[in-house]
Amino acid sequence: MAFKHWPLVRDLRFAQKCGRFLRGARKRRPDLRWDEFHRIARHFKQDDMGSFAERGYLFQLASDLPAGAQVVEVGSWMGASTCFIAGGLKGDIARIFAVDNFQGLSTCGEDSAWYNRHFQKLGAKSTLEIFRKNFADLGFASRAEPVVSDSLAAARTLAAKRGAIDFIFIDGDHSYDACKADIVAWAPFVKRGGVIAFHDFGSRADGVTRAIFEETKGGRFAEIIGVAGTIIAFRM
Repeated sequence: MAFKHWPLVRDLRFAQKCGRFLRGARKRRPDLRWDEFHRIARHFKQDDMGSFAERGYLFQLASDLPAGAQVVEVGSWMGASTCFIAGGLKGDIARIFAVDNFQGLSTCGEDSAWYNRHFQKLGAKSTLEIFRKNFADLGFASRAEPVVSDSLAAARTLAAKRGAIDFIFIDGDHSYDACKADIVAWAPFVKRGGVIAFHDFGSRADGVTRAIFEETKGGRFAEIIGVAGTIIAFRM
């Protein structure tokens, strides 16, 4: 085990990094429930798939939604980002439709290899039960509705919600064709004035960046509202 993964070292690194992030976050947005963010972050302190800046931004975007907001996440894996969104939501009827095949299937070669390595470590063929346990452990089970499906099939299943979604976070298949198809399929679900955000913009996932640039130049989005790490968010 690498030194940085020793339990005491890991906990110290988490406390330092999270504390540093929270000091800045509380100054920028003192109105948000950062103690709740910290509670969720502690639950996922062994998960290194997202930075505090990115997870904090998802928490902020969700916190700024109206009470009872309806959210779609395309690509949920084990539910870390989903839980940070859930933690910011308000109202008993707020829901996240978490779209994922929960099997790591991807047409992007680098992603496929990465997921294969992780599934070998997990010794499982699906992350759905891990997703559900994370939500249950944090008390968010009533806010999540897993949609076990590929992205485009899920868009057809949820067609009745077109134009009624407050926020969509797309973090699915990172190939160019798949990301382009996700934008075309899911953008119409966002209500006027709602938000659509993407993960891995400007990262090694060149297909994601190209697809978003093309749709931006084509006038798909009304305005950019923020960037945090590799997350970029637009107003519709």
